[in-house]
Amino acid sequence: MKAELDPPKILSCAVLIIAVALNGCSSTGSYSSFGTDEKILVGDTSRKAFQYEGIERHPVIVIPGVFGTQLTDPKTKTIVWGQFTGEEMLANFSAEQLRLLSLPMEEGKNLDDLRDAVIPSGVLKVVKVRVLGLPLHVNAYKDMIDALEFGGYHGSGTNAAAGKEYDTYFTFGYDWRRDLVDTAKQLHTFLQEKKKYLQKKYEEVYGVKDYDVKFDIVAHSMGGLIARYYLLYGDADLPADGSAPKVTWEGARNIDKAVIVGTPNAGYLDAFTELVEGLVFAHGVPRIEPATAGTWSTLYEMMPAPSLGMVVDERGEKLDLYDPALWIRMKWGLADPRQDKELAKLLPGIASSEKRRDIALDHLKKSLDRARQFAGAVGVDEVPPAGLSLHLFVGESIPTNARASVEEKTGKLKVVKQMPGDGKVASVSAIFNKSAGSKEDRPFVGSRIHWDSVTFLFAAHMGITRDPVFISNMLYILLSGRPRA
Repeated sequence: MKAELDPPKILSCAVLIIAVALNGCSSTGSYSSFGTDEKILVGDTSRKAFQYEGIERHPVIVIPGVFGTQLTDPKTKTIVWGQFTGEEMLANFSAEQLRLLSLPMEEGKNLDDLRDAVIPSGVLKVVKVRVLGLPLHVNAYKDMIDALEFGGYHGSGTNAAAGKEYDTYFTFGYDWRRDLVDTAKQLHTFLQEKKKYLQKKYEEVYGVKDYDVKFDIVAHSMGGLIARYYLLYGDADLPADGSAPKVTWEGARNIDKAVIVGTPNAGYLDAFTELVEGLVFAHGVPRIEPATAGTWSTLYEMMPAPSLGMVVDERGEKLDLYDPALWIRMKWGLADPRQDKELAKLLPGIASSEKRRDIALDHLKKSLDRARQFAGAVGVDEVPPAGLSLHLFVGESIPTNARASVEEKTGKLKVVKQMPGDGKVASVSAIFNKSAGSKEDRPFVGSRIHWDSVTFLFAAHMGITRDPVFISNMLYILLSGRPRA
């Protein structure tokens, strides 16, 4: 019996064969090409924008994320953070190194009154690691800075080679351990200094006196929280009575565009788990125990917002991570009695373990109270003033820890859910989806932050800073002109 051929099937197969053949042999300029590329081509318009230097081009402030600034002891010139040796990787930080890396703890003093000798000493372009005498450099923020220089911006040290008269980007290094509100105040001072510098240069070069300089911001990760607090409140502190601050948009007076990159606007789960379990910054860098990490204000201020329900009990009920009694009951972080050995290194002048615990619990309570107030301050739903635009870049291709369940008898954490993100920050947090975790459970994305644009990337947390889609879109945003209010 002769088999009969189905004409529609013959036609569809023929079309498929032709399409495959055309795709295989055609150039990328063909209508049938499915090719992709990662190279950035610069056209005439972009090249003109890259080459322009004048008062209409806003200078850029680069704000790195947590761990992104080198810390130094000015007395000994020792680098406390940002450079690691083989001895440290084979062993652990010494007691002296841990004391320098931790923040001071003392009863009866506010967090912002506790000062130590360590100071920020520049944004980390690379993390320097030395193994068996061989230097290894791990990229930190070099890619982001290189992207700005690709777009024609130049900073200290690049002006002479570029034949330029003044800096057009500035890196804001800060102590990433300290309270983010305190850092926002320092950002204001930094901006005022750069404004005076540029006003002087504009008068020298262009004959324009007292020009009202506006800056653009490119802020990665935790740097985005600093930037957003500054935009909302300027250099104002959180109210001493624990109440919510009044939104003034004072910082927005100095900013035109804010590019926020991979920022945990509603917090991220790993900040909490690192406080409880300790953390490893990168392969080869010594582990940091919960007691040391627990001195840092910033990790508490980046814990996941309660509304997201990222930490639940065995019944699935949301837990209040800002409740000190919960930390004591679960023996988490500074409240874990097993951390006394570490506390003895951090508090060498305190002989009694009971006294060390009292100091640690006092620091824990102060940190949690401050974090609750900060989360409320940056979690407001407020329309930005005219003249300010907010742009978000968010990773959404990597399974990211998004929910942990707590075993009530032991306090142990178990990650029970992952969501799309950049491997550290879930996209739902970066966007700050206000319907996520709510009783309404609406099937739509709506942010508490009024973004002018949101760009999704297939990149990891640090990989975003070198992603060609990020680079090209960031430069378009920064260099695009629009009417100013």
